[in-house]
Amino acid sequence: MNLVKWFRKNNKKAMTVIVIFICVGFVAQTYISQLSQRRASGRHEIMAYYADNRKITNYDMTLARQELEILKLLQADNILRNLIVMTPRMQDLHAALLAELLFSERNSSPAFTMHIKQLIGSARYRISEKQINDIYKRPMPNEIYWLLLKNEAKLAGIKASNEISGMQLAKAIPQFFNGATYSQLIGAMINQQGFSEEEILTAFSNLTEVLMYARMICSSEDVTSSQIMYNASMEEETVNVEFVKFDSTVFAETGSEPDEKELVGHFDKYKNFFAGDITDQNPYGFGYKLDDSVQLEYIVIKLDDVAATVTAPSQEEVEEFYQKHREELTASVPSDPNDPNSPPTQRIKSYGEVADAISKGLLQNKINSKADNILKEAETLTEAKLLAADIETSKISAEQFRQLAGDYAAAAKQLSEKYKIKVYTGQTGMFNGTDILSDNYLGSLFLKGYGYNPVVLTRIVFAIDELAKSELGPFDTTKPRLYENIGPASDTLGRIMAVVRITKAQKASAPESINQIIGFPSLNLGEKQPDEKTHSIRELVAKDLKKLEVMDTTKNKADEFIALAEKDGWENAVNKFNKLYKQSENDANAFKLQNLTNLQRTSSMIMEAIVLQNTGNPAGRLFVNQAEKESQLINQLYSLVPQDSNTIDTLPLVTEFKPDMSYYCIKNITVKRLDQEQYDKIKSIYDYQEDFIQSQSLAPVHLNPENIVKRMNFRLVRDDKGPADINTPPEPQGDF
Repeated sequence: MNLVKWFRKNNKKAMTVIVIFICVGFVAQTYISQLSQRRASGRHEIMAYYADNRKITNYDMTLARQELEILKLLQADNILRNLIVMTPRMQDLHAALLAELLFSERNSSPAFTMHIKQLIGSARYRISEKQINDIYKRPMPNEIYWLLLKNEAKLAGIKASNEISGMQLAKAIPQFFNGATYSQLIGAMINQQGFSEEEILTAFSNLTEVLMYARMICSSEDVTSSQIMYNASMEEETVNVEFVKFDSTVFAETGSEPDEKELVGHFDKYKNFFAGDITDQNPYGFGYKLDDSVQLEYIVIKLDDVAATVTAPSQEEVEEFYQKHREELTASVPSDPNDPNSPPTQRIKSYGEVADAISKGLLQNKINSKADNILKEAETLTEAKLLAADIETSKISAEQFRQLAGDYAAAAKQLSEKYKIKVYTGQTGMFNGTDILSDNYLGSLFLKGYGYNPVVLTRIVFAIDELAKSELGPFDTTKPRLYENIGPASDTLGRIMAVVRITKAQKASAPESINQIIGFPSLNLGEKQPDEKTHSIRELVAKDLKKLEVMDTTKNKADEFIALAEKDGWENAVNKFNKLYKQSENDANAFKLQNLTNLQRTSSMIMEAIVLQNTGNPAGRLFVNQAEKESQLINQLYSLVPQDSNTIDTLPLVTEFKPDMSYYCIKNITVKRLDQEQYDKIKSIYDYQEDFIQSQSLAPVHLNPENIVKRMNFRLVRDDKGPADINTPPEPQGDF
């Protein structure tokens, strides 16, 4: 290409390069000048202060960087991540999160972070996902937090000797360095890196002190005896109940339709409540407030359609894959073929054993790859105007983005003609998080974050600035904008792939009127649409009013059932009522005798954990409300039995449960009590368990970068030239 023509076409880019070159020259000159000044001032130059005006010098910063380098060479990050608390045998979050704070890496941290979040859920820690994500929000270099943490521990009087650190390293080194000894590793660090043994041991001692202090400060809250007794009774005392549930829905179908005045009055009373939020003022959980919601536009292709255009892999391709990966295709077999109990050994599978599976896998890869390429082409077509405008998307408004966004329908038509497959496009209704999660297709879509970390579509679309309902972590995908393409997204069930964009976002609010339309449509993929159709708030209000109207009827029917059950037996009564109130032959039985055993009440601490773990989950309200309703039911059943008894003398009985708008006909109910002798045996376990959970739950609070800076009162030195630059590269040690 002619140079003049190229310059005319790319003049903006060329000018940008020239400006950057000039700026770099200016910055370099300034940096050289500052470096000369710093070298002149030497090791005692004060860069920052912490605590009660204690100084942080240039030398302190250099030493902190050196210690982190030593710890990294010692694989301190892996040592910390593998520390186990002896009882119960669980990973120590203080150590694990300290490793992430100081040594996180993009290639290993995504999988480890996912593991930590799973651990939090299974161990019932009172920790939110946001608290874990905050560990990675470090506006300053790692050495700042390291320096502050080690000085915090020293100010608290925590001390670990180098002798003990040496013993700990001697045990750990063979595990993390393929059997190498302490002398071999430390000798290599001394000879190759130039560190002294004392420097190495001191750095590890400092790390030990930081961990010791974190454990100590997070365990400083005493667990009271009443708290121990409360936890023990909640988990050890159980309820067994046999009942038949009478749901008002069964009788509401034949009820009268509410008039307009009733509808509007009920709507106005509960329009500012979310459905399922149970309070003393709203015991039935009525609510019509609309949650945060988004409208999505989509381009979708079915993988079965793509499969029809892809050729199966050849035998040569299958054999080539086998030869390249045969070491990975192994099976565990007994070392002695004649003794099935002999120690197992690994055997490479023969080609015949795996050829079919390899062929299917390669075919699926071809299908997925072609689908992915088609959808990436869809993104290119719909982003053409943005690329041509050469505009940084982060600097344009949502309206400008909308005007520059391409037409999905036109792109779908073009791709359909080019690839000879059906490409589906359309727009959904306004969906909240629960709507998307429960949708047949949208609920199973996900994108791959860093380290193949799957991020569900629900979290991605509700992270948009207009809602900020969810938060994407450092290893998830980037936060989207209105009209920005999201994808290609895959389906966990392998049915479709899609590109979507958010065309509208709406904050939670009361409906504009009782006639407001909500919900569907969903994805239209040429299939028979589900029975659920777009509906109005009016329908929900009418349904609730009809159920409320028949609550007395439901109570009367429950009383009739009890009388019949005492006369003819419970099974006969159930059968008779199912015949009387079955709407059609296809309906499931409305009534059945249920027997639930070992029901445990939910403690306030567990409920707090459920709430925290669902913070930032767009569909979290559904899970929290369900947990609270189940807890309320078990508590109500438990309260039916007097404290000095294990059952009730007045059985059978009928009890109302308002959150379900139902009545329970109780046949039998028993409570397994915790007596004093049993409590005395287990109270120490519950004391340790609650102290452990509290301590682990405080780990992300203690190691939060912002909290570290605040509690250590860290502040940079400021002079006429502005704040000190903590990010400045370290000076060579020989200049001190």
